[in-house]
Amino acid sequence: MQLQKTIEKSVSYEGVGLHLGQKVKVILEPAPPDQGIIFIREDLPGSPGVKAKASNVVDNHRGTSIGEGDVKITTVEHILAALSGMEVDNVTIRMNGQEFPAGDGSALPWVELIKSAGCISQDAPRKFFKVEKPMWMQDNGRRLVVLPDDDFKITYVVDFPQSPLKSQFAELVINKETFVNDIAPSRTFGFMQEVEDLKKRGLIQGGSLENAVVIDDKGVVNKEGLRFPNEPVRHKILDLIGDLYLTGRPLKAHVIAVKAGHLFNVRLAKELEKAMKNQEEKKKSKNHPFLTARDIEKI
Repeated sequence: MQLQKTIEKSVSYEGVGLHLGQKVKVILEPAPPDQGIIFIREDLPGSPGVKAKASNVVDNHRGTSIGEGDVKITTVEHILAALSGMEVDNVTIRMNGQEFPAGDGSALPWVELIKSAGCISQDAPRKFFKVEKPMWMQDNGRRLVVLPDDDFKITYVVDFPQSPLKSQFAELVINKETFVNDIAPSRTFGFMQEVEDLKKRGLIQGGSLENAVVIDDKGVVNKEGLRFPNEPVRHKILDLIGDLYLTGRPLKAHVIAVKAGHLFNVRLAKELEKAMKNQEEKKKSKNHPFLTARDIEKI
């Protein structure tokens, strides 16, 4: 039986957010079993918190944002991916701003931060969600298919026919080793022709070649090039892992994604959240069956 985990000690990081461009300090703290992941806005009166769950997603354009009432936390997918990949179930994240720092555009800074904190097992079993029957959704060439599996496996295809990237493919069984080595270093990416429009819309105010891969019609603009030949599709897998951790549980399923993105990822997370609730209700009804009218008459 695998046990839930939290971090061993508090650790902090300070950096600039990708979209808002504001410097934010975050502190990761240990949390009790079954708490899950909670973000706390220390800069707001009363230090309100928001739990990381699919039903709390308030925006998923160019990143995933969660919120409750007037409290909002933006760009949470990379830290959630790191927590998922490092098998951390419970943690409290304190922030003095709205947007999580971008780091270098990958999940590697958060993996290193979690490693520096250390991880400890807790006196409670991990609550895996094992998909029991196929699920799928599609729209205009975008597809997400979920199949039953004993592992957490992701197959991903992206296609950018108008750019030098063209089509890219990756398939991995996701565990701590493959996440740290093959997924976490993959950086967010964007296309040069989109930069000005995104800035006019108030996005990528903190974006630079230090925290994103930029691609123009000739190829990669960053001098160091790509970390992997198929780094963009690996980053898409990173985003998917982070978005799916909004279910609050590690998954046992084979997820097949074709040109999906945050919108589709979160739609799937919400469907999985519903499936989890239905599965729990069925288990409860089996353990505590309702009495029929005939049963009541016998009492």
